[in-house]
Amino acid sequence: MSPSEAQHRIAQLHAEVARHEELYRKEAQPEISDFAFDLLVHELGELEQRFPQFARADSPTQQIGDDRTEGFKEVAHRQKMLSLDNTYNETELRAFHARLVKLLETDDLRYTVEPKIDGLAVSLTYEDGKLVRAVTRGKGDRGDDITRNVLTIPEAVLPRQLTGVAPRLVEIRGEIYMTQAEFERLNAERAAAGEELYANPRNTAAGTIKQLDPTEVAKRRLSIVLYSLGYCEPEIVRSQTELQEKIRAWGLPAVEKYWTVRGIDEAWAAIGGLDQLRRTFAYGTDGAVVKLDSVEQQRTAGATDKSPRWAIAYKYKPDTARTRLKSITIQVGKTGILSPVAELEPVFLSLSTISRATLHNEDEIRRKDIRVGDLVEIERAGEVIPAVLRSFPEERLAGAPEFDLLAAVGGKCPVCGGRIARVAVDTESGVGAAWKCQNYDCRAQRAGRLGFFCSRRALAIDGLGETVAAKLVELDLVRDPPDLYDVSLETLATLNLGTADEPRVFGEKNATKLVAARDAARTLPLEKWLYALSVPDVGESTARELGQRHRNFAELVDSKLLRAVLQKAALEEEKERDSPNSKKNPAKDEAEKERRKARRVEIEAELAALNGGVLAGVPSEIGPAVAASALEFFASEPGRRLLTKLDQLGIDPQGTVLEAGRFTGKTFVLTGTLPTMKREEAEQKILAAGGKVSGSVSKKTSYVLAGAEAGSKLDKARDLGVPVIDEAEFLRLLSGA
Repeated sequence: MSPSEAQHRIAQLHAEVARHEELYRKEAQPEISDFAFDLLVHELGELEQRFPQFARADSPTQQIGDDRTEGFKEVAHRQKMLSLDNTYNETELRAFHARLVKLLETDDLRYTVEPKIDGLAVSLTYEDGKLVRAVTRGKGDRGDDITRNVLTIPEAVLPRQLTGVAPRLVEIRGEIYMTQAEFERLNAERAAAGEELYANPRNTAAGTIKQLDPTEVAKRRLSIVLYSLGYCEPEIVRSQTELQEKIRAWGLPAVEKYWTVRGIDEAWAAIGGLDQLRRTFAYGTDGAVVKLDSVEQQRTAGATDKSPRWAIAYKYKPDTARTRLKSITIQVGKTGILSPVAELEPVFLSLSTISRATLHNEDEIRRKDIRVGDLVEIERAGEVIPAVLRSFPEERLAGAPEFDLLAAVGGKCPVCGGRIARVAVDTESGVGAAWKCQNYDCRAQRAGRLGFFCSRRALAIDGLGETVAAKLVELDLVRDPPDLYDVSLETLATLNLGTADEPRVFGEKNATKLVAARDAARTLPLEKWLYALSVPDVGESTARELGQRHRNFAELVDSKLLRAVLQKAALEEEKERDSPNSKKNPAKDEAEKERRKARRVEIEAELAALNGGVLAGVPSEIGPAVAASALEFFASEPGRRLLTKLDQLGIDPQGTVLEAGRFTGKTFVLTGTLPTMKREEAEQKILAAGGKVSGSVSKKTSYVLAGAEAGSKLDKARDLGVPVIDEAEFLRLLSGA
């Protein structure tokens, strides 16, 4: 991989990981499994090691994820809440042990092995034995105060007062979770109301605890389990084993089972033992946590900015099962992509009966050689949508044909009968192809766009799930998502989600709730509306960036910035095409060479003007593909139709335009320990002032902010002539003095 390819892939991974982090931590609606996410982070880490010049201080390989959300008061942790490094194989687990043996200069190490609980991390503070505060992990040093919501957990489950002898002040960490029984109860209620079902207990618990109204939280029966220690005064615990005993003595909910072992061989055996038991626990588990037992040794081992060196999470392989593939049906999504779905003989997996699974696309089916009638293996990783992993050709019935999607749908969209075409799509193994319905007004696409428009990640119009969306489109009450505002309360209340023989009315209560939510969405910012309207190639992070650089839709549809992005791409393409070393388009004579040379000078000047002007500070998310797609969409008939409808409704979403800060266009590199500020605090000040933070020094670096014990970055800055400043000078620049 060339440096330029690595830089591009690192930027891609940063954006992709950031998006999935937000979906998991803030939205509680992950689209991929933990395993798939960990692979992305692992790939990013390897590239950063191979190409350190492109490493960034804000990389997810170096930073704790952030679960803070708007509406909650932020509270500082007395002791930082770190995240755990994880592994999926025995070799890396033994390497973890070998590092500790070397660091502690002894191979006589005791560990505890505990369940890795799949919930939402929380820190409880007890003062003089009384529960006074509950805070999420947040970004490690501070999190959201969720005390009112945690107090909805019954006192019989979570005592408000510790029993026995308690320290004056103690932070006790654990996980909030939802039992499978409670999860199924909630989904039964939602199914009866025609609402979209929740995906899994973990995401439902995380979404519940972040509700701003405690009365809504109280309607769901959350649980909690505690297993770790933060700040404690006075210090009364000498080992993790002793802490487990203390948690029980204080009357708090503890893990059902843990092991105290000597050496990595016994730890490995305990991991296997936990795997045999974990499905009997009240909470979901996806791994085992191995911790040094001795608190003194924990302190000696220390921690990075992200993770303790004395603990690691071993992740179990996702649950799988085998069953028979009965048939392959085709679904049409909101973008028109035709997705094959496996219809299975029902099989029990991960506490649920599975009868359907995703097959991704036709290319994946052929690559895995999956055919109707096959015995197949399915996986439910992280309890997201089940997927078909592989088939067993040796047990295949003779004459089973290969799957042909075009033939299966008769060469047309199975919903609207419109034309379909092959288009490029992102797949698990890279860029691939899929069939797509070309009719924007296809009923399936309309229903998909409406459901997404109302989803929590978009406009959060609660109460309108897939069933309601499909019914509104079927009855021609909604063509485009904003048409929802024309549907009356009475019509919604009497909407029959069932059949004529077995009616299931949406109801006035649900309708009233939906109308209130859609009215509240009127005032949401441009970025939310842009994302909600399903503009092609505009994802969540891209919508946010566009919303920060445009004042409203009127400015966006004729965006100078997007046109400048396309102009820059055209100039760079011309520069590459007519370069002196071009093999595709070599110069024919000296006159042509001179002309191209002069043109290259002009191009460099034009690029410099763009980069220093309208494109200054524009992130990689706003590239030529996004620019072309957005401009083309709003110039198209469907795009103009949407804007006209918004105008008729009097909806004019406003952008959260970022004003130029003192550090706009400036790039900082931080090194060493600052006198009064933590590195994260300095980074936030830089970003808030419009600047950027990089992990490596180059000629493009504006300043190196250096503190005590600065390392090689300081030397490199001096070699390159990059200005080096201390904290006092940094604060002076920030204030404009």
